[in-house]
This record gives sequence, structure tokens and C-alpha cells, in this order.
Amino acid sequence: MKLYFKHEAESDLEMGIAYLEFDGDSASRQVEIYGDKWFLSNKVYHPQTGGMALCDQPLSETGLGTKHEISQSEFELVWSEALKKSM
Repeated sequence: MKLYFKHEAESDLEMGIAYLEFDGDSASRQVEIYGDKWFLSNKVYHPQTGGMALCDQPLSETGLGTKHEISQSEFELVWSEALKKSM
């Protein structure tokens, strides 16, 4: 079963927002937004972002819960926008 989450994210770029899709206990897709910089990944390593990529923690260890859950349609909208911005 896939679950979707949105939470505040922090990186060397600044504060931002991360959107994650988990398939079971493993992340399968992720979008991170820092100001006007958008990053998407479905890979374990993403060289364009200096290594930022999929969450490497199992869902059970992320601290994400129901207050962070979003709908699949909200995630898909963000994913689609990130795909457009990456072209």
C-alpha cells in the first residue's frame, strides 16, 4: 500500500518542503522544494543535487505520521509540476 507525506525539510539550500511516496516501508518517489529550486527523485543517488535523493530511512523510522499524510492526488500534482520544471 502506498502512502504520501508532506513535511518541512532542511538542507544546505535553506528550509523547504518535501513530498514523499512510500511503497510499504521504503520511499519510492520524492520531491523537495527549496525556494525556486525543485528536485525530484526516484533514485537512491541523485548527482544533480549533490547526492540528495530518496529518503534512505524506512517509513517506520522517519517520524512521519497522520499529521503529515496527504492524498495521492496532491502528491501527483506536485510530482507532475516537478517533472515539468526538470525538463
